[in-house]
Amino acid sequence: MKLKSSFEQAVCILLMLALSKDHMPLKSVVISNRLGVSDSYLKKVLHQMVVGGLISSEAGKGGGFSLSYDINRMTLLDVYDAIEGPSPIIKSTGIASRIFFDDQFVEAQEKKIFDQIGRAEIQFKSGLKRENLGTLLINPDGTHRQPIDWNRIGDDRHV
Repeated sequence: MKLKSSFEQAVCILLMLALSKDHMPLKSVVISNRLGVSDSYLKKVLHQMVVGGLISSEAGKGGGFSLSYDINRMTLLDVYDAIEGPSPIIKSTGIASRIFFDDQFVEAQEKKIFDQIGRAEIQFKSGLKRENLGTLLINPDGTHRQPIDWNRIGDDRHV
């Protein structure tokens, strides 16, 4: 299984928003500049995150994007569901019935395949649900990352 790159970007966006000094909303251009992705592409990711309930958007001069709820309650599964959607990772296209004309045979064999994939998906999502995003803001020495004024920093790699 391969995740979209927007999954990683979404996690980074959420961490940026969580660290935003004084919980100030961030404009998409600030986020896109920091991540090094186009603003138009980033807006698609941000839209998925808004629809998924992870972030909110406020228009206007002081507006931008902010977390919808506490980062310590968000999990990687929340991000996955917002970006990838809640549908199963794979569905039958019916292609096997084009080579095997025995519907009963095809159904039995597809059941074996999709049952196995379904079990793997349950384990995968269970692991994502156990990982809280707030833990990603803890330094190796156990201290917490400090708030950052993303609007005032350049490409400082020491942040």
